[in-house]
Amino acid sequence: MSIDMFDQPTEPRMNFDQAQDDNPPTPLEATQAPIPPAAPPQQPAPVSRRKFMGKSVAGLAALGGAGVAAALGGFALEKLIQHGGLTNPFQGPAASSMQTGHLLRRAGFGASSEEIALYKPLGFSGAVDRLLNYQQVADDDLQNRLKALNINLNSPADQQRWWLLRMAWTQRPLLEKMTLFWHGVLTSSFRKVGGPRAYMRMINQNQFLREHAFDTFDNILLGITSDPAMLFYLDLTKSTKKAPNENYARELMELFTLGLGHYTQQDVYEGASALTGWHIKGLISRYYPQDHNDLVKTYLGHTGNLDYKDVINILANNPAAPWFISRKLFTFFVYENPSTDDLKPLVDTYVQSGHNMGAVMRTLLLSPQFSSAKAYRSRLKSPVEFTVGAYRALGINANGSGLPAITTLMGQTLFDPPNVAGWPGDKVSALWLNSGTWMTRLNYIDLLLVRGTSAHGSSTSLVDLQGTVNKYKLNSPEQFVDHFSSFLLDSNLDSNRRTQLLDYFTAQDGSSGGRPITLTSGKSYPLSRVRGTLYLMMASPEYQLN
Repeated sequence: MSIDMFDQPTEPRMNFDQAQDDNPPTPLEATQAPIPPAAPPQQPAPVSRRKFMGKSVAGLAALGGAGVAAALGGFALEKLIQHGGLTNPFQGPAASSMQTGHLLRRAGFGASSEEIALYKPLGFSGAVDRLLNYQQVADDDLQNRLKALNINLNSPADQQRWWLLRMAWTQRPLLEKMTLFWHGVLTSSFRKVGGPRAYMRMINQNQFLREHAFDTFDNILLGITSDPAMLFYLDLTKSTKKAPNENYARELMELFTLGLGHYTQQDVYEGASALTGWHIKGLISRYYPQDHNDLVKTYLGHTGNLDYKDVINILANNPAAPWFISRKLFTFFVYENPSTDDLKPLVDTYVQSGHNMGAVMRTLLLSPQFSSAKAYRSRLKSPVEFTVGAYRALGINANGSGLPAITTLMGQTLFDPPNVAGWPGDKVSALWLNSGTWMTRLNYIDLLLVRGTSAHGSSTSLVDLQGTVNKYKLNSPEQFVDHFSSFLLDSNLDSNRRTQLLDYFTAQDGSSGGRPITLTSGKSYPLSRVRGTLYLMMASPEYQLN
């Protein structure tokens, strides 16, 4: 089954080329995950994926916190790395590569070896500048590749595919990451956007969030208030001056700007009255002054004939707003449960910059907290981060037709958050993981690595392993493991794990199938062993973490 064909949700599977490997892995031993029985081995392998995965995957919950441990079903966990107890990963000779990898995961979706080589010489602050000043980075190749696919942007599945490929292929990763952030905060869904004829409203909203990703909070709120998808999603189109609808007014304060405890029910009513006047004509929204409630209103302590501009101005200048949005940003990009001291520099920048979100993001990315041991690998990759990150890291150039189904099986459907509060995993990343979504992660890597490889030696795999060996002149198993671990794992691979990978790579157990991979030393290794080594890296606990 190819990744391009994998467009319908199915039961979790795990085979990783069982026809070519006599000892397929069972990654979650002693769990209730629906794992099909493995074929009995024809002969014992000195190092098996089953054994390797039994040791390495057990550390995932310890890495991800108690929530992950609960989600994985309560099996015995091996403490590989104590969460929050790492020595500072940004010290020593490997610090530059690790810091670059960390930045490109958090401010993007991971990176290939070429991207690491591009950003590393810039230094950390220079890399941050390149990410923030995205206008200076050409992205024509992305546009050309998307255009060539003739994607139907009136279809929700194709909309999702279009955005996932944007994230996978863009040279402006932070711009797409910020767009994803805003989509999870200022939510709308294609399921309530006006029906199939109005699906384009979601793309238009997505483009707005992209174009204004680093704008002032005021302008972002003004734009989303008049956005047709949002108007329909939170019923502002039903609001009239005689019967104001309170849905948007409430969520605007509770979930978009202030949080609970900073407004009253009277503020909801007065805000709803002030927001009247917006309606939709086709794909365009229009403001009708004649349908605006022009009575005097008192909203969050401000009195007058207030309209939507006044509401946004009052909210963006409310003392609670910078703390609210800074907490959202910090949790999404750094680590969960930030302290007041963590947030104070972001709040100060918000006020001093006139609410400029680009300035706030610069403060966040350059903060000591962002580059701290506490932040490093502290969040579980979201389904989108995991899926897109593998595409980027491996340089996948496919049409992405199966990607929406994959992210849905993992628990995240773009353009369709579960409710107006967004995805719970954005707040507590451990919630992304359970036995079913874990199996889907493994299946996805399986699909990427074995697609199209036949037992007769011909390969149309999405990943050109022989081409990579030739390009980087990898002349030994050690060089192969070190090359891929350099950008998949920041070269942060302990000696025992590295030895296990090398033992697996070089094991002589009769594995066959597919054209062997020949290193530049001239020595060949079974394709299933070489590919399986890469699979094990991407199935490791460390790789699951952002």
